[in-house]
Amino acid sequence: MMRGVPASPGLAAGPARVSAAGAVDADARHGGDEAAERARAAAALAAAGAELEATASSLRAGAHGAEAEIVEAGALMALDPALSAEVDAGVGAGFTAAAAIVRATGKYADTIAALEDPNLAARADDVLSFGRRASRLATLDGAAPPSEIPAAGAIVVADDLGPADVADLQDVAAVALAGGGPTAHAAIVARSLGVPMVVGLGTDLLAIAGGTPLVVDGATGDVLVDPDRDLVHNARAQMAVAAARRRRQSADAALPAVTRDGVRVRVLTNAAGPAEVDVGLAAGAEGVGLLRTELAFLDSDSWPTRGQHAALLDAIDAPLVTVRLLDFGGDKTPPFLRGVPERGIALLLAHPDALAAQLDAIGGRIRAGRGAVRVLIPLIASADQVDAVRAALPAGAQVGAMVETPEAAGIAPALAQRCAFLSVGTNDLTNATLGTDRFNANASVAHHPRVLAEIRRAAQAAHAAGIPIEVCGEAASDPVAMPMLVGLGVDELSVGAARVGAVRAWVRALDAGQARDLAQRALRCVEPGAVADLVRAELGGRLDEAGEELGEPVDGGRRVGAVGP
Repeated sequence: MMRGVPASPGLAAGPARVSAAGAVDADARHGGDEAAERARAAAALAAAGAELEATASSLRAGAHGAEAEIVEAGALMALDPALSAEVDAGVGAGFTAAAAIVRATGKYADTIAALEDPNLAARADDVLSFGRRASRLATLDGAAPPSEIPAAGAIVVADDLGPADVADLQDVAAVALAGGGPTAHAAIVARSLGVPMVVGLGTDLLAIAGGTPLVVDGATGDVLVDPDRDLVHNARAQMAVAAARRRRQSADAALPAVTRDGVRVRVLTNAAGPAEVDVGLAAGAEGVGLLRTELAFLDSDSWPTRGQHAALLDAIDAPLVTVRLLDFGGDKTPPFLRGVPERGIALLLAHPDALAAQLDAIGGRIRAGRGAVRVLIPLIASADQVDAVRAALPAGAQVGAMVETPEAAGIAPALAQRCAFLSVGTNDLTNATLGTDRFNANASVAHHPRVLAEIRRAAQAAHAAGIPIEVCGEAASDPVAMPMLVGLGVDELSVGAARVGAVRAWVRALDAGQARDLAQRALRCVEPGAVADLVRAELGGRLDEAGEELGEPVDGGRRVGAVGP
């Protein structure tokens, strides 16, 4: 038994396929032909960028627009003159093209990580992933690479993978990583594609021989190495049950999301574009709870125009669309904003023409009467920011504020007096509350009692003002956090399109009164593990029947560590 951190739910059994991509020697020296090495490096950077663009196109064709944007952001590195200059300098210092790329991307990643912005941690990892890809291509020097595509049903074993690496995997059963983190972009892509993933298993994982039978439990973080035949049979039986549940969830898309004791919870979908909206609505989502407008413009060389905003909104057909204003900054910074420290609404208010262009397009959608429209303000820091946005929208427009920091939770009563709804972004709120980053896997969980306390503050403020509160972060589809959210009074859960069916099934399996009692008990806990144990003990069997993430480890062992993505 190897125990890591759950990153993408699901159970899988299959043979290990150990990644053949070895580490590049960062100290390797060339023979003196700098021109040839520079050409090799430039070609490798361009080829890596082209590979990422092709992967992004494939994702977008498969209705994974948000994941495509994550991968495309990595492709932009191939065009970064600063990175190219650093690689050239490395070649000039005598290093091979591959070594120079590894050194340059490593330095680039270190610089990003040193900015102490937890949202940039995932981007730093993406830089390293791009460096691994480009350096491997430089080593091949135009030769055809050995096949890295695992056979269908295999379990990929590697030190770490980037989001594009995960997206490239076709028909694999699961992924097991020695490193990585549950909130890294690779894990986000895995969850979207439905690929079970366990991370943080340690370097002993890499000693596993190719072909060794494995069982991976993406919900518990457990990996069984060379299990006996009965355990493999058990795992495959559970996989079949999970597949049947997913089929049932699809058939139940028209059923209302109402708890057993009659509390209605509105389940919405997160999206970056129309394809994801369509997938979420087909699974039973009642609308769009988070339209990530910035993801459509991450490769732009200037602020989006009113026409560009309008084109994005016109492509969305849903009974409700919650439009988040451009949340540029942090790990979502387009080329024209590099080096700008502001983020979210503070950045938009510093560029009033850019804000006006988006608000005008939203106003046009509202006036056209194409379903309900809500406007969501990212990374709010003061009630005055709400007033500034409301002043530029048509009268009666529904405006909401995102609660993403403890400071925002503290002013939630003032925000609620000015807003039609509040929305909790649990990814940022978790990191801000706990002082962690994306790779502190055991601490960065939204069911931590301190994070739950901040969510309670926001929920109490919303309900005191008579407005609904939504959660649109990863916690909304987390099997441990989600019941706590319902217990804290969250009215709406906005989740990835692929998770809509499971979350709706969980809602119907819950008793809201019991969830409220559990949430109060969870708030008295000290560590997130105690909250996970509480949820498993009280709700595990019932939610297992509805979803698939809370099943016991396949060896019957006790669940340990962090729970859920």
